[in-house]
Amino acid sequence: MQAYSMVFLDLDGTLLDSRLQVSENTKALLGRLEKQGVPVVLCSARSPEGVELVSKQAGVWGPIICYSGALTLNRERGILAEAGMKAEAAVAFKRFAKENFPQVTVSAYLYNVWLVDDEKDPAIRREAEITQCQPLEGTLEKAVQASHVHKLLCIGPQRQVKLLQEQGAAQFPELEFVHSGATYLEVLAAGVSKCSAVQGLQAVYGASREEIAAFGDYFADLEMLRYAGMGVAMGNAPDAVKKAADFVTATNDQEGVYLALKNMRFAPPHMDNL
Repeated sequence: MQAYSMVFLDLDGTLLDSRLQVSENTKALLGRLEKQGVPVVLCSARSPEGVELVSKQAGVWGPIICYSGALTLNRERGILAEAGMKAEAAVAFKRFAKENFPQVTVSAYLYNVWLVDDEKDPAIRREAEITQCQPLEGTLEKAVQASHVHKLLCIGPQRQVKLLQEQGAAQFPELEFVHSGATYLEVLAAGVSKCSAVQGLQAVYGASREEIAAFGDYFADLEMLRYAGMGVAMGNAPDAVKKAADFVTATNDQEGVYLALKNMRFAPPHMDNL
């Protein structure tokens, strides 16, 4: 039976239930894995601040992958790897979206800053409630002069978001587009993904592809699930995500992560220098 040396967990819809909580059974099991020397890596589209909130709730202290792979932080929360998009591309896409898709709200993430046009926008207020992060009103053109843009987040009606992805992908080949929810579109630098971040940490820890277990529930997790030695899709995932996985567990409201992990074998990776 294969022993797994690293665990990568998506957050919303996966580790977190619909009340944004981590079950007590899951916390206890993840704690045992960390004591055993098995890195538990939280892997999300959220900002570092948003991921850290879940890290504290779950009681796990390994590296974290933020912005769907654009920023990886080590245990001490120093930057291990990052891949921001070019300033001109970020500004041009945001302008394109605003002019052609006014129903879609576009905001930007730069390290731990969440830059928005209007913090009273209903979409921004809902996202702030979910992630417990505070938005900052500001102008992207000015902000990018001093910082990377790690991610643009587009929130809007499902049909509009899908059209924005299709047209944006055709006009901005230097950008990556991935859905993290039915009404959410993440915009990243080309080549950035959760999978690429997983591979980066895999190399540092000296783990093989076969020794990686990854859990996810949506299209942003597809590459990661396909790559991992054991890709586990949640019971609440779309059918396409389930088909890409090696195993389908229960839903996030039925302790799907716990039920899958408790039946797997684990061993520490060969090298642990983070």
